[in-house]
This record gives sequence, C-alpha cells and structure tokens, in this order.
Amino acid sequence: MRVALMQPYFFPYLGYFQLINSVDEFVIFDNAQHVRRSWISRNRILNEHKESVFINVPISKSPRETKIKDILINNNINWQEKLFDQLIYYKQAPYFNYVLDFLNDCLSNSNHNNLSEFNTILLRKTCSLLCIKTDITILSKKFPAIESANSADEWGIKVSKALNATTYINAIGGKDFYNQEKYRDNGISIYFIKPSLSPYKQFGKQFIPGLSIIDVMMFNDINKIKDMLEMEVLFQ
Repeated sequence: MRVALMQPYFFPYLGYFQLINSVDEFVIFDNAQHVRRSWISRNRILNEHKESVFINVPISKSPRETKIKDILINNNINWQEKLFDQLIYYKQAPYFNYVLDFLNDCLSNSNHNNLSEFNTILLRKTCSLLCIKTDITILSKKFPAIESANSADEWGIKVSKALNATTYINAIGGKDFYNQEKYRDNGISIYFIKPSLSPYKQFGKQFIPGLSIIDVMMFNDINKIKDMLEMEVLFQ
C-alpha cells in the first residue's frame, strides 16, 4: 500500500494531483502549524494580461501557533464573487463553460467555515472529476491519537504504520528533508515524486507552469489531464 501526507492546498497545481494519483491513500496533514500566505489559502491563475495572479480564500485572524485544522474562513467577505470575476479572463479558453459549471458547484452557496475541511471537499470533487480514485482522509479525524512527532520527518512514518502501508511517497522538494534510513529501519520504503509540468497552450503566450489546476482544466480536456497525471517520475 502506498500513502502520501500533504497539507490541504486550495485548488493546487497539477503536481499535487500527480502525487494523489500515485498513492492508494492520501492523508490530509491538518495537524501542522498553519503558515500565513501559504498555498492553503491561495493559488495562481492568469489575469487579463496573461500573467499569473493570486486567487485567495480570506481567513479569520488567529494566533501564529494555530494548527491548520483550526483555521477558519472569513465568510464576511464575498470572496467567491471576486474569484469568479477573476476567472472571466478565461472566457476564450476552450473549456471555460465546463470549468465554470464545476466551480459553481464547488463554491456557490458554500457555508463551510473550516478551511481544511473545505479544501478537502474541493480536492475530492476535483479528483472525482479527473477520475482519480485515491482515498482522501483527514489525519486529525481518522487518527486523532497521532497528535505529534519527535521530528518533522516522522509524521510519514506514523501515518504509514497506522495504515499498515509499506511505501511512503513525498514530493521531490522534500528529498533532503527526510531521513530515508529512518524509514527503512521502520520497514517503510520511501520514494519521491518529481512532477511533470509539460507545456500546454495558454492563449498563445509563453507557458507559465505550476498554476492552479483550474488553469489546466481551462485548456485541456479530461482525457488529456488524465494522461498528464501519469507523467510523474519516481526517485528513491
């Protein structure tokens, strides 16, 4: 069994979904301390000048040590309307109407206050649209007893053992962060996934990689995106 552990990003980039697609169970790491201005509450799309800009979910003020699972959305701000206003610049994209319908289903009449739970819903909906069958669970809910780790790279060990997983997968950016010998000593194989962000047409301008999955869906049909999901490279 393969497992991955990751913080709940807001409409993340393609590489995040390649990671989800590479495992049997994807665990939302909501016990970590929240970092302000992180991918948990924002991502990037294109603007009218075909340059990258942020889309945001406003969050309520909280102490610096607040965990991700306790971060609340500030629904006093009509942020959904602003996001849809930003998306209008995609009206010439081939799948604009299709993606807009999907986002309307995700965001309209949303009464969710908890950011982590809301992002998890968005991830599940997006995975369903992209035919990703990986189970997505929330760490604090499925394993409430796992509240801490002796070091940051041991969260993966704890989760892998709780799930009886034999393989732990992480993004390539964390390769130097993890003590691979520690995983092997615990009977867990650890691999690192390098995302493949092949160019696709974005209004004919220079390709900007790593934008939100929203951008990917605007320019590519589901079958093409399914092919993109299989284009990762694993490193041990």
